[in-house]
Parts: sequence; C-alpha cells; structure tokens
Amino acid sequence: MTKTSLSPLDIRWLALESKGTPMHLGSLAIFKQPIKAPADFLQSLVQSLRSEKKVGLPWNLRLTKPFRLTRIPKMISDKHIDLSYHFRHSALPAPGGERELGILVSRLHSIELDKSRPLWECHIIEGLENKRFAIYLKIHPCILRGGNANSTMMKMLSTSSRNRKLSPLRSLDSDFSGIKNSGANEAQQLLEKVSSLGKNFTSAGQAAKLLLADSGNFKAPRSYLNKTANNQRRFATQQYDSSRIQAIADQADCTPNTIIAFLCSSALRRFFKEYNALPDKPLIASVPLDLNDYVESSNKETLATIRIPLATNIADPVRRLQAIKKSVHSISNHLQQLTDEAISSYAILSSLPVLADQVIGLGKLIPNLFNVGISKTEGSDAPLYLYGAKLEAIYPMAHLMQSSALSIDCISYSGTINIGITGARDTLPRLQRMALYMDQALTTLESQLSCSEETTT
Repeated sequence: MTKTSLSPLDIRWLALESKGTPMHLGSLAIFKQPIKAPADFLQSLVQSLRSEKKVGLPWNLRLTKPFRLTRIPKMISDKHIDLSYHFRHSALPAPGGERELGILVSRLHSIELDKSRPLWECHIIEGLENKRFAIYLKIHPCILRGGNANSTMMKMLSTSSRNRKLSPLRSLDSDFSGIKNSGANEAQQLLEKVSSLGKNFTSAGQAAKLLLADSGNFKAPRSYLNKTANNQRRFATQQYDSSRIQAIADQADCTPNTIIAFLCSSALRRFFKEYNALPDKPLIASVPLDLNDYVESSNKETLATIRIPLATNIADPVRRLQAIKKSVHSISNHLQQLTDEAISSYAILSSLPVLADQVIGLGKLIPNLFNVGISKTEGSDAPLYLYGAKLEAIYPMAHLMQSSALSIDCISYSGTINIGITGARDTLPRLQRMALYMDQALTTLESQLSCSEETTT
C-alpha cells in the first residue's frame, strides 16, 4: 500500500497536540426535519451514510505509526474502515433542548480522536425538540486544508430542499486535504518563505516594526484564561440576525466584526467581574486575518495573526466600543502602508510566537501573548438542506491552546451570525452565561446608540 507524507504545515497540528490540548476541530449543525418526513427519517439517514462504499481522501487515511517529533509522519489508506465507528447515532434525553445538546457535544468534543483510525467522526443526534436533529462533525486539522470544519460540513449540503441524492461527506474526494503525495515541494516552499525573511531585511524589518506597534505591550494580562488546561471542554452557542448586527455597526460607524469583538469584550468583562477576577489591563484577543485585502499578489502567505485589545477595563459600553474600533482602525492603517513583500513577511512572523509558545513550551517563561481567540468566517448566503432537512444553524467548535482557555468563533449563514463558544471546563464554569451576557450587551448598546442619535437630532 502506498504511503503518503503530511506536509510540514499540517504536521504542526500533530506537534501542537498534547493530553490537555487535543487539536481536532468541530462543527455543530442543527437541522429541521422536512414537514412530511416519515417516522424513520433519521434511521434512514444514518443507514444511507453508513452504506456508501466509496471512501475518498482524506476520509480513508490513518497514521502508520504514533506521532513523534523525531520522524516525519506518514499516512496510509485504511481499506477496512468501520463505518459504524465513524458514524454514530445518539439520542438526547428529554426535554431535548439546547442545554441537553450542549452537554452532549461538550463531552464529545472533549474526547481525543483515535490515532489508529482515520481522523474524523460524525455524530447524528436525534431528540431535539420541534422535530429537529443535529450533526456533530469532528475532524483533525492535519487532514483539513484551511482548518474550517464548518465549510467541510457544508460541502455535503444542497441549496435545493428537493435534492435527495447527496453523497455522504466521506465519499467526496477532498480538494482541501492537507495530504500530499510528497511533502518535499511544500517543505521547500516553507523553507523558501522563512529564508526570504533573511534575504529581504527591509520587508521583514517593516513587518516586525508593525508587529511591535500593533501589540503595544506584548504582555497580555494574566487571567483565569491563561491557566494550564486539561482536555475537558464546555460549549455554548448564540445566534443573531446579520441585519441586526449590521444596523448597529452602521450606527456606530464600524464593521460587523468590530461589533462582534465588542460583544466578546462585554461578555468577558461581566463574566470575570462576577468572580472578582477581571484584570486591570484590557484582555487581548488573538484574531486570524486574511491579508488578501492588503496584497496585490495572491501567490503569497496571507493568513496572519493579529492581537486586538478588547478594552475590558472600560465600564461604559459606548466608550469600550470606541476603544476597540480605534485599535482595529490603527492596525488596518498600518497594514495598508506595507509593501506586498512586507505583507508576506508579516503573515509568517505573526504566527511564529504562538507556535514557539506551544511546541517549545515557552509559555511559562515569556509574557502572555493573548488571552482569548476570536475568529469569524463566511458561510453560505443561501439556505442549505440535507435530504430535505433545512439547516437552521451551524456553530464552530474550536481547539484550545495551552494557556488559552477560551475561543469564540463565528460563521455567517443565511442571514444569521452563528457564534460558538468553546472553553476549558474546569477553568470556566457556567460558560453558558457568556452567551447570555452577549445578548444583554447587544441590547444595551442598541439602546444607548439610539438615545445618542435622538439627542444629536
């Protein structure tokens, strides 16, 4: 059987993995059964998913040996896949509400993937109230090009409610797999990118200067978010109409992403105030940023990591929003001043400290780089369906790094913004309160901005 090598950029996810930091990603999708669905609709769905004989890349690949830093990991096609293991069928206890679903998927997300099998699982969960069901997809990013489990989930859905002939996810040959026939070309490209930093001192220096300017004080405040975590997770969700977020952003003269950062800031401030554990200095968010808007050539490394102060030390909501808006605007202005070459250097340099912190274990020796991860990705504008069942919501479920016990991740879908909150169970009790605090903060901001407009007019 032919063995294939993982690319260097995908090996990093195996290198980052530890007992306390499983690196798999998750996607939680909630569906509404068709109006005239038969009583055995879900049983038939599970049977259909398990009966497909074809299994394409990367769903059929497993590691040949346990991962070690001293050797390049290789993968091999597994011709005897146990589909009853990879496709699980579960049922929620009554009353089948969001709480029961959250408890179940939190437990599922806490369990590390079995490295002796292909690195994915798909759980069909019945018993949700109002004739709904859920699908929880868990997949390791070392085989997931782009690191987005939600877009992977959407690949098995259709824009037509009448389509009943969709192929199961695992049967779709993947164009996003991190598997390469040979890791040599990508290894060479990675070395070229790193060596280019040394060859082009001007662009690297400009990028380094920007990183220093944007981070201000590299030391994020020490907080409960930066404790060493185990593998146990909690998960909470929130959903908003995109039009509501856009209307508030228009009132505040900022972007919807800034409003989301504000909601995260407000929830964190109140959460830690209740435990008398709010740091005096603002918490720092680590935010992935695609730099394509700032670069002319797309043939570059453009995925960077920026850090944004969340102004959690400011009590007034409007002033807090203005402080976040100012920080985002400052970073955007600096990026617009960079050359094409410096943008690429910035993308590489911005990710190195985080990787060094996790792999080399410098977390206890160097100042905190950030307190919380926040991300937002674009989903589908159109409604999606699975065998006629309408997708009502889809939520990202993140992995956590050591010394970073919380990740807040968003995806847009069919006129909504869906927020998944992944936290370390023992570090952040009652995580569900974060979703409630976001909602209350949004209502308060709406009211204050409306009052401000009335006063102005």
